[in-house]
Amino acid sequence: MFFKKKVYGEKLFKCPRCGVKMEKLKKDSVILDICNKCGGMWLDKGEITKLAGIAKKLAGDKHGKK
Repeated sequence: MFFKKKVYGEKLFKCPRCGVKMEKLKKDSVILDICNKCGGMWLDKGEITKLAGIAKKLAGDKHGKK
């Protein structure tokens, strides 16, 4: 799984789709809100760009590029 570290101590938000409290997972500086009921994933402003950069770096590392 790309996101491995659970985040504690931050306010948990309710899923906009189904209303269940979501859990937070962290990868580098990005915190993803995930709903375990409906599978929704929610990002804050600018985090999709950060995720794209992380994914690009990981893909480059996989293929021996830096």
